[in-house]
Amino acid sequence: MTTQKPLFFGLYEQANIGDGSGAASLWTHPLDRRITSTSSFDYWLHLARIAEETHLDFFFFGDVLGIYDVYKSSADTALAWGVELPAHDPLMHIPALAAATRNLAFGATISTSYDHPFAHARRLSTLDHLTRGRIAWNIVTSYLPSAARNFGHQTLVKHDDRYDIAEEFLDVTYKLWEGSWADDAFAGDKQGRVFADPDRVRAINHQGHYFASTGPHVSHPSLQRTPYLIQAGWSPRGKLFGAKHAETIFVGSSDPHQVRNGMDEIRALAGTFGRDGSEIKALSGVQILVGRTQADAEAKLENYQQYYNMDATLAAYAGWSGLDLSKYSDDEPLSKAVEGHTESAVKNAPVLAGDLRRRYKQVQGNSGLFFMGTAQKIADDITRHVEISGVDGFLLHQFISPGSFEDFAEFVVPELKKRGLYREAAPQGTLRSRLRQDHSDRLPASHAAAAHRFY
Repeated sequence: MTTQKPLFFGLYEQANIGDGSGAASLWTHPLDRRITSTSSFDYWLHLARIAEETHLDFFFFGDVLGIYDVYKSSADTALAWGVELPAHDPLMHIPALAAATRNLAFGATISTSYDHPFAHARRLSTLDHLTRGRIAWNIVTSYLPSAARNFGHQTLVKHDDRYDIAEEFLDVTYKLWEGSWADDAFAGDKQGRVFADPDRVRAINHQGHYFASTGPHVSHPSLQRTPYLIQAGWSPRGKLFGAKHAETIFVGSSDPHQVRNGMDEIRALAGTFGRDGSEIKALSGVQILVGRTQADAEAKLENYQQYYNMDATLAAYAGWSGLDLSKYSDDEPLSKAVEGHTESAVKNAPVLAGDLRRRYKQVQGNSGLFFMGTAQKIADDITRHVEISGVDGFLLHQFISPGSFEDFAEFVVPELKKRGLYREAAPQGTLRSRLRQDHSDRLPASHAAAAHRFY
């Protein structure tokens, strides 16, 4: 009997057809069903049911609020190839998928840059109630200039300034989620005809630099109160933000040594905020291509590559980094020409523009992590990566959907179970209680949110 601790596994999706995290054009593959995702719940329900049946921990949605229009100074490539389009709202998908499942948790990427914290807090409290605590929020600050223009801004707010806005956004949501209703405020007493004790509900009266909200929160406390908090910043400012707020970090590197060093830095920073850094978990994005034999897996990759399009891939990269490679010659060094985009995408860019052009056919996830081969080899690769990097789990990015996830469930999950790396039983309770050592539904007293609690 093994004593190995099961890893945490999530499925990455976006409410679009052209997921830019791998090859944005793979939706054109004959076996890919992403095109059906835009007009029916059937596609999403199929994925959610596989996730539920295989005891996957959570189903995660990425999101963007604009079109990728940096490449060739135009949105034409993104529109022609559906690069992260259509950008439907993932919060519209989650209720249907949650109703069709009992244990699967859900995460969504939601920006602090173009919303008001009061409306946001109400939406996520509603979801946390309806799902019995199965909701996570991936906190982002939005990096697309087109998104800024969509919300009436002439230019993109500077990178670090966006984090200042995010800090106050979170302060307001914490006041609403944690500090507006006391634990005993909600009565729900039919016989006594009392919904809530007015003396145990209070306004927040926030007047800040970016936001103002009187409150009180219009939702009574959900099981988690504050949804489970995820963050993906890998820049110096992003790491500081994650150290203060995040319960899980989506790591920004595929190099296991860099991951360990980066997480050591974040966990040490967490200590300066009075937090126990060891409680912060790390997830690596990964693409997995499994075959019955190594040759079978390699044949799949060769087949997928026939449906790759360089322009679609470079349009996605330009959107993340702000670097338009159409303006570079093959031997010209890359430079940071645009400020405010995803800093880690530029930091990890190839030294020469030509490198990216030559490498675009290589399957790359958001983190660049890619395992290919038999189920046994992939389990070996996962084990090795965990041992070096110290990550707590993986976020699965598909090549073709739902085929890549179906293959993972059929071939890789049984092998991981043999090694004690994958859960045997369905996850129970709130998402936070599953991931915390103390199994608490609530954030610990050491977290920044706890300072606002109404006792």
